[in-house]
Amino acid sequence: MSGPPRWAISQPRMHATLAGNLAETLRALENAAAAGAEGCVCAELALTGFHRGVPALVDADALAAAEAELRAACARLGVAAAVGVPTLGGGGAVFSSHLHIDAAGREVGRVHKRGLTASEAGFFTPGGARGWTALSGVLATSVLCREMLDGAELAPELHAALSAHDAAVPRVVFWPSYIGESDAEQAALCEAYRAGAAELARALGAWVLQSNWPESLNAPAQRGFGASCVIAPDGRRVAALPRDAAAQVVAALGRR
Repeated sequence: MSGPPRWAISQPRMHATLAGNLAETLRALENAAAAGAEGCVCAELALTGFHRGVPALVDADALAAAEAELRAACARLGVAAAVGVPTLGGGGAVFSSHLHIDAAGREVGRVHKRGLTASEAGFFTPGGARGWTALSGVLATSVLCREMLDGAELAPELHAALSAHDAAVPRVVFWPSYIGESDAEQAALCEAYRAGAAELARALGAWVLQSNWPESLNAPAQRGFGASCVIAPDGRRVAALPRDAAAQVVAALGRR
């Protein structure tokens, strides 16, 4: 690989079915490979979509088969991926996770969301500690959606975990999310999320790559979704995807 690592940020259409979202994610990987990217980051719960019907889609066999297709696609295309998936744990636990797959199609990491909203906590189980994964030219971790408000807790934990890794490798925080600016209150909350992302970028010397859904299946008339962004290690927002539309962009991630 010559030059800085290039990662695609996917802002996909949302579907109500596992099959529809799997096809959308596979298409994102194809597009990333065609654009010469080393990897592709996808949204929170990219495999199921983020909607009220998610519990009905949490089937162990179907999810395992879908993940196998993702791994096979990564290996065939030679691209890494970070994809939002439900993960089934012991005792009936279900986690909202971000799955890290390398360019050989191997699972190399899985981050479980622990900063759940009140509604999410009614179905999902909070995750635990997290670290960093070596993934296609970058050192990566994931911070899921509203966890960007938890930087005071996450930054020391993630900073301490960096001591075991090469300081010269670009650091990347994947930010899979489902947020929208449908009214003034939500717009203020989204700005707080972005401010938290900029603070975390500066604290860790890391790029932040947001993959946000561009629509809501729960409230199809709402607007203000999408606008996924790329935040540089100095906290500047250097790229943004369109609002309320599916899109994909590739960002070159230089050293700090």
